[in-house]
Amino acid sequence: MLLDMTIANFKSVKSPQTISFEAIRDNRLSESKVVVVNEKLKLIKTAAIVGPNGAGKSTFVRALEALKGIVTACEGTENPLLVLAGTSFAYSEVKGQPATIIIRVLLDRGDETREAEIAQYTLVADREKIYEESLYYIFGRSKKLMFERKLIESVLVEPTEDLTYKYRWGKMYRGEKKRLVNKVDEKHSFLAASKNKGSDTTTPLYTWIEESLHLLPMGVSNISEKYLIQQLTEHPQWVQQLINFLWSVDITDIRDIRVKDDRLIFVHTNVTQHYASFFSLESLSLRRLCLIGVAFFESFIKPRTLIIDDFGMLLHPDVLAHIVEIFEACNTGYGSQMLTVDCNPSLLRPNLMRRDGVYFAEKDSESATVYFSLANFKYSRSKDRTQSQYMSGAFGALPILSEFCFVDGTKDKEV
Repeated sequence: MLLDMTIANFKSVKSPQTISFEAIRDNRLSESKVVVVNEKLKLIKTAAIVGPNGAGKSTFVRALEALKGIVTACEGTENPLLVLAGTSFAYSEVKGQPATIIIRVLLDRGDETREAEIAQYTLVADREKIYEESLYYIFGRSKKLMFERKLIESVLVEPTEDLTYKYRWGKMYRGEKKRLVNKVDEKHSFLAASKNKGSDTTTPLYTWIEESLHLLPMGVSNISEKYLIQQLTEHPQWVQQLINFLWSVDITDIRDIRVKDDRLIFVHTNVTQHYASFFSLESLSLRRLCLIGVAFFESFIKPRTLIIDDFGMLLHPDVLAHIVEIFEACNTGYGSQMLTVDCNPSLLRPNLMRRDGVYFAEKDSESATVYFSLANFKYSRSKDRTQSQYMSGAFGALPILSEFCFVDGTKDKEV
């Protein structure tokens, strides 16, 4: 499970900003919406970033996409860091500074005899080289170094000279060390290289990034259809589950869903007849709901951290709130999580999400994105007016609107 993530100098974010899934201690907030790890650590099931268009809400999604792309790139990929092209903070006085991405992940919940195991992974890089990379494991109050590599820039004399890194390994690191150093260049992560050599230390975190960190596509592309076909083929019983899911949001004319010749086909029915339609010809909202539904099903049987950008795109506000309730209610066994990003205030409805799971995004005086938690504001459970307060400007993170009038410049040129 994801505890938190911090980014800096990435797209619209300048100074370090953090989004956390760690629940605060507040008896007014629902315990049914958290996963209890131990007495000191509880993690929120569903978090959201809310704010106006252009405020930088999606920057965290792009950062996680970049991190996953860099770490899990195929060994033959010449430069995985190209995903960072154009990500440096646009308004920085010092150009070309590297971006920083830090994640903390719960790898093992532990039990009565051992502490929970948390991995903290840091990547500092631009599109040309990695400046710093490190992995620490945290057991209770103890933080143990696994590996660290830092670029020694002072030794670089000629542009063609190879870059040099200073490495450190902790006593608990298990895996190939010095022989691997010369095989990892400045464009590839040591985490991936170590995992590919079978390291017991790096494999659990790599596996979480590759398998558990699930960034959903928009739901309207060929990628979405391939994902749906794969999941429904592996789990044919999910066809009826998906039909029931659609019924729960008042889409009641789907009789069957079939896979034929690598195409997804929906069979519709009404009182007098039925007809078939390809997935690509269905409405955008139906395609998006199918993607979200099947991603939910997967997270109900496997540990997943779902990252959904533009969560409410094409969805009615009541439907949006309802599917959050479905995720919260059905997500009981594997500790899955969901981070949603949207500008829809429906996510602020009373009792829908915990206040410590809601973050607002807005631009500061430097046009840099800052994030702040709803939990920072005073709250009365008996008089929860969060949604109306937000719309009235109590928390900020609202668009500043002004008048606009179109001017037809061609009229001045008429003779």
